Amino acid sequence: MKVCKDCKINKDKSLFYATQGECKECTKQRVKKRMELKLSTPEGLEKERKRQREKYYKLDYKEKHKPTKEKKKAIENRYRIKYPEKYAAKSSSQRIKKEGYEAHHWSYNENHYKDIVFLKPKDHFKAHRYLTYDQIAKMYKTLKGDILDTKQKHEDYIYAIIQLPE
Repeated sequence: MKVCKDCKINKDKSLFYATQGECKECTKQRVKKRMELKLSTPEGLEKERKRQREKYYKLDYKEKHKPTKEKKKAIENRYRIKYPEKYAAKSSSQRIKKEGYEAHHWSYNENHYKDIVFLKPKDHFKAHRYLTYDQIAKMYKTLKGDILDTKQKHEDYIYAIIQLPE
């Protein structure tokens, strides 16, 4: 048995970290409060993000989380089976390119396969955060659920999203 320095309760030694004088519960609460305080300021938030990025690269997580060739192939095959229309659209339009831009299909109906919108990679990624795919209609929807059934509607929605602050 051991008395916690913080809550002053006599507890079993298994409820303490080996080098701490306070119990695990009090330690977790203290760390949580400290983290909330650090993240409450923009400087603290940025500092913590930087620390996490450095940790990610230092511990080589990028390589550790990288799928093997077999896993990658299995993932691609599952995607190809789940979304055959997307695979067909990509295959039929892969020769259409614009330097520094990525091709974005506004619709996956067969007659729209080669009718694409070019976006900068950062904007393309951001646009997909605000779109959901409707596999029945083979078109994208807004987050509110409105189908973007014309190229003009789709472009207007995407360009409005791109203007949003990060």
